[in-house]
Amino acid sequence: GTDFGYVHKEPLFEAVASLDSFGNVEVSPPVSVAGKEYPLGRILMGSSFPASAGRRMTRLVRDFLYAQRVQAPVELYSDWLAVGNVNEFVTFVPTSDKKRFRMLLASPAACYRLFREKQKEGQGEATMFKGKGTALGTDTKRVTINKVLSNDVLAQQNQYVQRCIDWNRDILKKELGLLEEDIIDLPALFKLDKKGKAVPYFPNTVTMIVLARDLGIPKPFGPVAGGECCLERRIRALLEPLGLCCRFLEDVASYHGSLGEVRCGTSVQRRPFTFQWWHFTP
Repeated sequence: GTDFGYVHKEPLFEAVASLDSFGNVEVSPPVSVAGKEYPLGRILMGSSFPASAGRRMTRLVRDFLYAQRVQAPVELYSDWLAVGNVNEFVTFVPTSDKKRFRMLLASPAACYRLFREKQKEGQGEATMFKGKGTALGTDTKRVTINKVLSNDVLAQQNQYVQRCIDWNRDILKKELGLLEEDIIDLPALFKLDKKGKAVPYFPNTVTMIVLARDLGIPKPFGPVAGGECCLERRIRALLEPLGLCCRFLEDVASYHGSLGEVRCGTSVQRRPFTFQWWHFTP
């Protein structure tokens, strides 16, 4: 169609893995870094830990992305995840202030802080996964804030996950010219599978659909206290003051059960730039 096209890259001698999925190619909003302008943002792609022999995006595609100098790619560490896509721990939302956006990061530390806060308020027996325990692959027994906080194995696993995300946080701050005030930590929990790779403990809210000011957020089914999910309440408190509208979408059976979220099965038609981006010189 008019002003629309695509590129097809098919490796002949390399196996394709989950890091070649589209969720492992993201683009930041326009940024200025150390005096250099990136009016079309920068490509973000997940890879293995530096100097390790982990999974990587197919070289054919990586080379193609690096050739796009206008959006100079940033390689992040995503191989710690079972699926291994960058959109599982980072996304961006628009704002109307000078910065124009905020970066959202999945944060086990933020989740543990919230749960400890609720426990101190006497809500330790608030139950998670109401009506969704079996579908979410959790223990059929009641999962409460107290049980999550007393699970030492889960805590150790999430400390490891937080270190992986913090590594990426430092890279993103440097490569996108961000300050701490440009970052919002969304509560998240993970658990490790038999291969030691991380999967979401509850639907991963960072993998939201951003439709201008409307956010389609996977419904987390967190602990219900006072008739409301405390995870939803915290996310609203973080994002609504920015002029954003949070809409929580149930995607347990449709996507989460297959290690995805609603964003994995949807596509958004974006409004094109007003200028002819293909004429931009890096």
